[in-house]
Amino acid sequence: MPKRIGKSDIIGEQGIAHIRKVVLDMGHLFYETGGVEAGIDGFIELRNDETGEVTNLLLQVQGKATAKEQLPAETMESFEWPCKEEDIAYWRQGTAPVLLIIVQTKFNRAYWKSIKDYFDDPKAIESRRVVFNKKVDSFDLAAKPAISTIAASVRPGAIAPPARISEQLVSNLLPVTFVSKRLFLAETDYRTNKEFGAALRDLVDDGHGEWIVKGGRILSFHDLDEHPWNRLCDVGTIESFPIEEWASSTDEDQQRDFVQLLNRSLSGMTGEALRFDREDKTHYFKCIPEKTRRIYYYRGFEKRTSRDVVRRYSKKQSPTETAYFRHSAFRARFHRFGDVWYLEVTPTYHFTRDGFREDRFAAEHLKKIKEFENNAAVVGQFAMWRHYLTRCHRGDMFSPEYPFLRFDVLEDFPIEQGVPDELWRSRESRQRAGLFGDDLIV
Repeated sequence: MPKRIGKSDIIGEQGIAHIRKVVLDMGHLFYETGGVEAGIDGFIELRNDETGEVTNLLLQVQGKATAKEQLPAETMESFEWPCKEEDIAYWRQGTAPVLLIIVQTKFNRAYWKSIKDYFDDPKAIESRRVVFNKKVDSFDLAAKPAISTIAASVRPGAIAPPARISEQLVSNLLPVTFVSKRLFLAETDYRTNKEFGAALRDLVDDGHGEWIVKGGRILSFHDLDEHPWNRLCDVGTIESFPIEEWASSTDEDQQRDFVQLLNRSLSGMTGEALRFDREDKTHYFKCIPEKTRRIYYYRGFEKRTSRDVVRRYSKKQSPTETAYFRHSAFRARFHRFGDVWYLEVTPTYHFTRDGFREDRFAAEHLKKIKEFENNAAVVGQFAMWRHYLTRCHRGDMFSPEYPFLRFDVLEDFPIEQGVPDELWRSRESRQRAGLFGDDLIV
């Protein structure tokens, strides 16, 4: 009988050859297991391109090759690869990272997943299927930084060849510019903000809040010698100071007073569109009466877009009844670095039962949405708030500029090395459709 080598053996060798070529193109080394093996076809050892140094940082490889044109459950964007329960258990219990690499020999292309990261999710183990994104998970030269980072993460202090990724870092700080150049201080008969505010509302319908009262003295951006302020303080005690005297003060009491004044000014600037919740410490978009949705249009990082900043959700059992409203919100903190003040913007959400009063299940709603949100979603929210705050009352032919302060954009700054996005995605919850969407009434 003549000796034969089957077609499947040839396909398997083609798969290994493809993996070896890609690994060598990366500048790393590939060692084939050979002989008897129980689910590991080879090892990748990292090598430093610049010095030629080999690192003893290893990745195990399980290769699967197919000559079929159609991959399992394939769509334009993805496909699924079924795995045996015993294989998953074997891959996960080892000490080294394991890459599952699927080679499609007919088209000379391959896809990869880090198995331990992927099967951290119990639902993935239960399904026994690995879902590949055909664009993100392509096994080619572009995968080198991600593979290097996985190998280097196995033990503290491990050094892999640098991941040469150019990234733009986005800061959630907005520089503060003081439009008003002076502060005013005077004595008053009122002892607290609450008392002073009540007296101010007796004089004017719309009493602005850019002031604080402490110990019988009022500190304000407003000229206290003008109406209605001169009715509420002792004009003979009015003092005026350059704003830098307070903005740059090293006195802790003056710093606290100045931050309180900045916070009240932030509420004054945004009060037409936003409401401040003192309990939750959040600024959030107001609900428009008789409307179930409020949309804000803005320029994101790359293009113009929009966001539902207020949305109404119905009760599942009674779609005509309101369950709650979700409002886009942020928490604000002012910081001084050197001689410059910044507003720190932390995006979040606020929940109300009717658009105005806080929903009693707000904490549960927030916890649920945070479980689904990934880094890109949070950055997208910050882009919206940055657009709003840096354009709020900047002044145009229809409205004057806010007279006391404004916020500017802190330029994004590049870095030469970074963490591949694929690694962040692998450790975040996989995207799930229908978040807060199935029961939306508009």
